[in-house]
Amino acid sequence: MKHLIMSLGETGHLVAEVIGYFNYDQYPLYLKHQNLNKFLASARRDDLQGIDQLTMICTQRSYNKCKDQVVQFVETHQLKLKLQFHYIELMEDIVSETDALVMKNLFYKLIYLANISDKQQDLILCLSGGRKTMSSDMQEAAYLFGCKAMVHILADGYVDFDLLADPAQIPAEIINRINPVIYSKDIRATHVLEQVKHRYAQGIEFNQDLLTIVHKPGNMEFLDLVEEVKKQQNNLAQNFGEQLSFRETSSHFHALMLLPKKTLTQLKQSKIEETDLDWLYALPKTDLHCHLGGIADSAGLIRIAHANLIHTKADSLSKSIILKVREAIKNCDIRYLETTATCLLKQDRAIRWLGLSTFLCCFENYEQILDHLVYGKYLDPSAFCGIGLESYERIGDYQGSSLLQSEHALRAAAKLLKEDAERNNLLYKEVRCSPANYTNTLSPKDVVMVLWDELKDHTCLFRLIIIGSRHRSPDVLRMHADLCLEIKKNGGDLADFICGFDLAGPEGLVEPEALREDIRPLLEECIRITIHAGETSSVKDIWKAVYQLNADRIGHGLSLAEDHNLLVKLRDHKTAVELCPSSNYQISGFRCFDDPRTVGFKEYPLREYLAQGVKACICTDDPGISRTDISREYLMASKLCKEGLSKWDVLVLIRNGFVNAFLPFTQKQKLIRKAEERILNLVQSLR
Repeated sequence: MKHLIMSLGETGHLVAEVIGYFNYDQYPLYLKHQNLNKFLASARRDDLQGIDQLTMICTQRSYNKCKDQVVQFVETHQLKLKLQFHYIELMEDIVSETDALVMKNLFYKLIYLANISDKQQDLILCLSGGRKTMSSDMQEAAYLFGCKAMVHILADGYVDFDLLADPAQIPAEIINRINPVIYSKDIRATHVLEQVKHRYAQGIEFNQDLLTIVHKPGNMEFLDLVEEVKKQQNNLAQNFGEQLSFRETSSHFHALMLLPKKTLTQLKQSKIEETDLDWLYALPKTDLHCHLGGIADSAGLIRIAHANLIHTKADSLSKSIILKVREAIKNCDIRYLETTATCLLKQDRAIRWLGLSTFLCCFENYEQILDHLVYGKYLDPSAFCGIGLESYERIGDYQGSSLLQSEHALRAAAKLLKEDAERNNLLYKEVRCSPANYTNTLSPKDVVMVLWDELKDHTCLFRLIIIGSRHRSPDVLRMHADLCLEIKKNGGDLADFICGFDLAGPEGLVEPEALREDIRPLLEECIRITIHAGETSSVKDIWKAVYQLNADRIGHGLSLAEDHNLLVKLRDHKTAVELCPSSNYQISGFRCFDDPRTVGFKEYPLREYLAQGVKACICTDDPGISRTDISREYLMASKLCKEGLSKWDVLVLIRNGFVNAFLPFTQKQKLIRKAEERILNLVQSLR
């Protein structure tokens, strides 16, 4: 099918001149033309003959003058043409800038619609009719949306002939004054077409059976969208050219290249402050390093404790002890509460979870007292710095394996994860745990199944990393590796839920080479591996994780900058480093540039990693213990950098999170596109 779109002026002769060229077999207007054979050869060679549909765009005045002429012309010569007229209501002529823009909007819409039509058709445009602005608009639309060919009908002076006459009777001297010229052929659409198609949700439809369609002049939404996309394409060319000239070390969301250079400059110069928290929360994000056993704050601990007790009838604490605990809470008797908690935490895990749950439930509506009990002096942020891994983990004794010992507790914890994901606009989160630590009433596989069942089908895509602890029994490590391997080999939804394996626990207790055989079956199945390394130890442990255990990602990696060659290795192989600013600050101690009391502490390595192009990403580690969430971690990261972080840096770090997710390529790309779209809107709203 061939579809011709043209504009009309004050006469219908142009229709006859165009149809005489393209449909010569039906209407041989150029029978006596001196260049007839040349015309026919050109049209046939380029497969341009045989127009099936003719769409005419006109002002209301030209429609009134030409419509009957054209219809009578087609009927008289029995032309096999489907006609359709389009004009703007009440627009007699194009006499103002507003008129020109309204008409341009119509040209864009019709030529766009012809190009996205489900019908297989070749689009041909005639540029010769009507005002010069009309031919200009048509030509511009052709270069945006594409067409088979553009034609001009050139004429030597004013040409007049009888439209209803047999073309054989028209004098040769008149016909020879008309010369059809193919102006351009096979024009391919630019990316503007796909961008508009993707973003113009309203859609455009016209009743193809109507002879005349009258358009209201008011809605300019389509033209506005096309102009916006055109600007974005120009920005893309300019920004990409500059990127090639001044190569950046870190990659970014490609859609940002559509923005004006001024906006990109603002992103790079605008430093993250407390006032940007709302923006940070709104950004789509990932969290690739989060321990299930450290997610709950005081309110969360109480919720999980209630979940444990609602579904058990065991008397875990005597009524007299409960009364004493409640009295101590009211009197803020921290010493008694500490003594009671210490006794409970020393109990065997088989009964500890019930006693601790009963104890924690007593703190309902007294969460601040529980904070004092759990954190003590570390409630002061300046004291909660460089306390070491052992002291940090002691804060977490109130949760993890001490509490998550029933299906209902696991579901309550998973609900906390979902609420946090919604609050922080997380699109993807990898949670990690050692399922064998939560098996007082469940098997390790049951633990995985409960978490999967509770976290599936959420707006945030959740995945689980199984942890094998270096400081536990080798049998427990192998059991976790076997569990991971078994689930992955069985396939299905549960296998998809497991995205990787983690070696965690204090570094240096067991040499990596001694662990290689334990995880070798995972490596043989190409299961992704992340390894805690360089958090509290030297860069040698990172080297061993990479070279002896084939780590795909490094947890923390704080000492990486000590070995430039290794840093370059990780950068070139795109091995990601999972930084957790708050826990890194609290455990290892780093200079916080808005706290003068940390002068003398070493500087956080994030800025160096960004400068060198290392794929660093921001994570939470144990958000309940660290009293943080993923959005605040970006603010904390900025405070740990001497010159802070710019909004541009934040977006680079967010993209690193998506790129380094333990996901199949297609899923990862889908998430990145989703994040890109949201980020583009958020960045544009900053202007």
